[in-house]
Amino acid sequence: MSEDFDADALDTSIDDVLTGRVGSDADPGLLWLAAASRPTPPASLLARIDAQMQPAAVPERIPARQRPFRDDRPSLFLSAVAAALSFAFVFQAMGNIVAGDWIAENLGEPHGPHAYFEGALAMTAAAVCALAAAVRRSWAGVSVLSCSPLALSLGIHGLGEIGQFAAGAILHVIEGTLGLLLIGAWWWDRRDTLRRAREELT
Repeated sequence: MSEDFDADALDTSIDDVLTGRVGSDADPGLLWLAAASRPTPPASLLARIDAQMQPAAVPERIPARQRPFRDDRPSLFLSAVAAALSFAFVFQAMGNIVAGDWIAENLGEPHGPHAYFEGALAMTAAAVCALAAAVRRSWAGVSVLSCSPLALSLGIHGLGEIGQFAAGAILHVIEGTLGLLLIGAWWWDRRDTLRRAREELT
């Protein structure tokens, strides 16, 4: 019975030493064995571990898709033109919904609420696309390709309404002008971006 008790006590002492729960009455032999089983790692191993634990250095040149949002901000001119064109599209869309009968009367055409409503939805989508150029520089190309042709077409079409429906003609001419300005603002902003990129490489 005493042998079983001694074996249990020895197991308990070994567990205490291995887990770090060592008291003042710990067996010196067990402490020596535990220390001998834990050799000091070589300096080269410690150096490799320290190197891996160090934070990775930030590269000097970050790819465009990983750059902060502030680096993708469009110029003030591009943002203003894109926002103005978006507002013009929204204004036309709301006019189609709210004053469709008045527009049709001035144009001498029958009022079609269904067609006017669907046209308003299309103009709202174009407004959202135009506004994208005011948010991020990388989205401006899509806005130019989709919204500038629409705005220019509306502007040309509005020239024929000058003697028939002045309010509509003015709105369409403004849209056409903003569509042309959007192309110019995008080109100017893109040129400055490429110039800064070349300066960073030199």
